[in-house]
Amino acid sequence: MAKDLSLIFERKPKQWGLRGDPYLWDEMRETFEGESLDISERDLAGRICEYYEKAVGEPLAYNSMVYVERFAHGGMSSGGICGEFWICCGIPLLLENFRKLKAGYPVVTLCGSTRFKNEFMEAQKRLTLEGNIVISVGLFGHSGDREVWDNMDEGTLTKTKEMLDDMHKRKIDMADSIYVINVGGYIGDSTRSEIEYAKMHNKKILYLENGTDSASMQV
Repeated sequence: MAKDLSLIFERKPKQWGLRGDPYLWDEMRETFEGESLDISERDLAGRICEYYEKAVGEPLAYNSMVYVERFAHGGMSSGGICGEFWICCGIPLLLENFRKLKAGYPVVTLCGSTRFKNEFMEAQKRLTLEGNIVISVGLFGHSGDREVWDNMDEGTLTKTKEMLDDMHKRKIDMADSIYVINVGGYIGDSTRSEIEYAKMHNKKILYLENGTDSASMQV
């Protein structure tokens, strides 16, 4: 799978406007999957604004605060979309990510157990500052994000986990290398399968803890 426009959504803002904004962000990312990077910044900004209007139901405006029911997942400002955030932070960050992709920055996908949330966050920051575009996991199922699993029956839970595993391999497809968060040498079955997948597709493999023999890592 070639690098596509969905990659510009992988580096996310440090702070959102309202609680609905990250859900709109993720919905946009899914919409841009498979689309070519062969587009101008002006046209890209136009596409983002067009999708914003389609999703929210009104044009993007600085003072706009709109409630969108499908983005409501609990908490104060749940479902709220903030126009000021998108104008001042969201779109500028997306255009910056786009420029980095066009400039040929290497893309790294993080792999590892989601129990190591802090190590994931630290690696993402460090690798970004080193000049990489970093793709991380979408959810930390073992160290937060419990709303993902709550109220799921066993069949739905299994299908969701299978979808997330497949989705992460698609993230590996878009990367030049993977970076394995192997804290204490730990690599679980899912991560091991991602490493094997990366090897099959000739991706460079780097580890947080070098010097650990991958053949002897515990599962």
